[in-house]
Amino acid sequence: MPQPPPQKQKNNFYDPGNPRVSFFMTIWYTITGAIDQNTANGLITWVNSQLYSGNVSRLVVFLSSGGGDIDAAIRLYHYLKGIPIEVEIVGFSQIDSAANTIFLAGTKRKALQGCRFFLHEGTFYTNNTSAVLHVHEETLTIFRELLKRTIEIIATETSKSKEEITKILSEGKFYSAEEAVKFGLATEVISKLPMSPNVVPPQQTQ
Repeated sequence: MPQPPPQKQKNNFYDPGNPRVSFFMTIWYTITGAIDQNTANGLITWVNSQLYSGNVSRLVVFLSSGGGDIDAAIRLYHYLKGIPIEVEIVGFSQIDSAANTIFLAGTKRKALQGCRFFLHEGTFYTNNTSAVLHVHEETLTIFRELLKRTIEIIATETSKSKEEITKILSEGKFYSAEEAVKFGLATEVISKLPMSPNVVPPQQTQ
């Protein structure tokens, strides 16, 4: 389970129309390792507690994962897209499988130089290893729906057709950080991880 960030970063901000609001805050969260239901529950619970306890305007998520539970990744995607603040995601080392779905939730999607992306159909998990036939059929229906939703998310965020994304996932494809920008997965490549959520040195890509 990812550890909540130890502190919030305060950004000086004054709103003359609302003197009670003297600053907004940027909060950090880190996800590394396999993605599962605890990953989703941990982030959602912690971020909600911050949203309702302060003037949070921005969330920065540091993400490096070999993938995991697609259902949990889709849940995180919709949550991050739905919260009323700016979401920036910084990918480093590897963004594989289900991690791409979470990565695509960012308004700004920054890839550390050397980060690799891997798109493929991913892995589906079931607890019912022994069950009657209709239970297995129901499980397959759920798996197909999760794959369909994954394809829709990637196609929407990269402005590619669902047919193209379906083919890529079926065959499996790796992307460098620079190739991820060209494909539409990432929005920019950075050369260093930020020391502050407000300082991310960009690197130009061709």
